[in-house]
Amino acid sequence: MKKYKLKLFILALGAVLFSSCTGLLYTSLDVLRPAKVAFAANANDLLIINNSVNQPPEYGHKTELLYETPKNVLIKTDSSSIFCLGALSEDLEGKNFFSSVQLIPNTINNGTDFFSFMTLSNEKVKELCLANHANVILSLDKIKVNDDLTENFLTESSSYLTTLVFKFETYWSIHYLNNSEVTSVQYTDTVYWESESDYRKNTMNELPDRNDALVDGALNVGHKTVNRFIPYWDKVDRYFFNPRNKLMKQGMDSVYVKNWKSAISLWKTVYNKTKSARLKAQAANNIAIAYEISGDLDKALNYATQSYYSIGEMTIIDFESFIRLSDYITELTQRKNELLILKEQLAE
Repeated sequence: MKKYKLKLFILALGAVLFSSCTGLLYTSLDVLRPAKVAFAANANDLLIINNSVNQPPEYGHKTELLYETPKNVLIKTDSSSIFCLGALSEDLEGKNFFSSVQLIPNTINNGTDFFSFMTLSNEKVKELCLANHANVILSLDKIKVNDDLTENFLTESSSYLTTLVFKFETYWSIHYLNNSEVTSVQYTDTVYWESESDYRKNTMNELPDRNDALVDGALNVGHKTVNRFIPYWDKVDRYFFNPRNKLMKQGMDSVYVKNWKSAISLWKTVYNKTKSARLKAQAANNIAIAYEISGDLDKALNYATQSYYSIGEMTIIDFESFIRLSDYITELTQRKNELLILKEQLAE
């Protein structure tokens, strides 16, 4: 695969905003997360194929209207695999993770049994790879859609609520030209619409057409699936304490210009000199975030832990901060584990 043109610790610092009700400043960071399922390091040229059997139109579609018996309806879902794979292929190509991405959108499966499926044989994998100059195949082996249109009357508000829910189950397999090992995974995604009104007819009219909803849902599944197969950026929030302390505020001034070394130095001075458990906890929290942004997760975890313990030593414990620090320690620990996985996934 192409070298992923993203450093592991480049974190995009968003606007730092002040919250007057909490005395906190927060910023958004872009954190690189590992894929749920990784391709082999030498997988350079990807071929995406449709190996699914079309779902029967009479299966999986239900309408439950008020004062009527629930009934099954006919909906053709044969295009759902094509829209799903189209969105997936387009997004993967835009990520520049592989040297090349090709798509065979129409199914190559001549079977008729929708309720069971077979993954590609080694012979078929070799044939497809050689014909398309690929060395790895991502195969959609099955896509199942269950959808339900439901009407309800809400007595507490004397209004009508209509919901349209699509549940997509997708079954995937990864195959390699020179390796018989197969990785198989399954995902479930739900797409939901609802409409509420005092007038029953309005709720139905405000929902999307069922066939249009099917297309939108399949596209949504394709887009979501990308982040399951390659590393992706995830936006997270971080909270700085901004108490009425000269050095703490000078540290925040350094944050605005992204001078993390200066900010850490100022906050360490506060941490080492103060006798206040509250101020020590606040300084340690800020140091931890600065180290995380600088790329040192070990030091970030150490100071986050110190902040957590310092909050516990306060006469009146700040439970909101206590919980936030506990969650932050958990996330930093998770990020350390993810970093090891990322280094494998992003290897040349």
